[in-house]
Amino acid sequence: MEELSGEVLGIIYQNEVNSYTIAEMYVDELEKIETIVGYLPFINEGDNLKVIGRFVEHKQYGEQFKIETFEKIMPKTLDSLERYLSNGNIKGVGPATAKKIVEKFGENTVDTIKYAPEELAKVKGITKSKAIEISESFIEAWEVWQIVVFLDKFNIGIENAKRIFDKLGITAITQIEENPYILIDLVRGIDFRQIDKMALDIGIDESSLKRITSGIKYALIQTTYNGHACVLLQNLEEYVVNLLDVNIDFVEDGIINLKAKGEIVIEERDDGLEWIYLESFYNTELAISNRLVKLDNSKNMKKIKGIDEEIQKVEKTNIIELSEKQKEAIEAINEHNVTIITGGPRNWKNNNYKIYYRNISKTKQKNCACCSNRESG
Repeated sequence: MEELSGEVLGIIYQNEVNSYTIAEMYVDELEKIETIVGYLPFINEGDNLKVIGRFVEHKQYGEQFKIETFEKIMPKTLDSLERYLSNGNIKGVGPATAKKIVEKFGENTVDTIKYAPEELAKVKGITKSKAIEISESFIEAWEVWQIVVFLDKFNIGIENAKRIFDKLGITAITQIEENPYILIDLVRGIDFRQIDKMALDIGIDESSLKRITSGIKYALIQTTYNGHACVLLQNLEEYVVNLLDVNIDFVEDGIINLKAKGEIVIEERDDGLEWIYLESFYNTELAISNRLVKLDNSKNMKKIKGIDEEIQKVEKTNIIELSEKQKEAIEAINEHNVTIITGGPRNWKNNNYKIYYRNISKTKQKNCACCSNRESG
């Protein structure tokens, strides 16, 4: 890994969602401009950075510095400080005002803005109220950056920092310190055990409701990585008991609490088994089921008359011969609005696949056909 320091001269591209950025930075130690790429939340032109990563060669754009992590630092020169203040990140400060402030306070500019904002009113064009506004905006911009530093301590990628800030705001650090488990809802793929250790270290009781409910939601999220929308109640309880090392009574109370708050859905099916969904996944499954029913009940606008003759024409034109099972699949699709074909196409000649077509409206609309026969959703 290499470390570079310098000023961001221009931003070529920045993704608004995850803050993936391509920018040009003047590197002090190299005394030249380098292209840097990586996740850079809360970064603007004029910011000074210390970046850690490595140089890579892009096939189209040449040499770039790929960032693994970075740190925002205060400008080292008055010129760079002036550019930082005028980059639009500080409310009420444009290029002209930034120039006046730096000329007036010089090396003491930062301390004046942070600790003696009333002194800014000595600059022509700055009122006392505007001086306070400038100070507050400057401090808030720096506090926002501290979220990145805070999250990095817990190996939470910087690409998640903006999403967390957008959800929690300027008090994000305080909220996370009070309840680290809120990160489970905000960061997909997060290491629950790491967050759990953080929570226990700050004194959260191992049987607290916030820990139990977070463990339940984490377990349900984990099932989605395996393609499941829901899980059997018994399987869920066993998993969470082992995950948190708590009595099953606490897990049962947590499930009741989440159901009461509408964060999960418990569905009892015809076989008497209970299945647990995250509320968002249940609603998605329900929407899919309803759309399938609507499609199945609609007029078949695609049906081709004389499908057998049409198949023969295609076979002749393309010099192919379809198997009986392949023809059966085509005929099923032609006759029905909803047809599900399972099995890989390479196995068709071995008949290693099945065709399902039925009037879906006869099934319970609340049960999505894709998971009604699975053991884990």
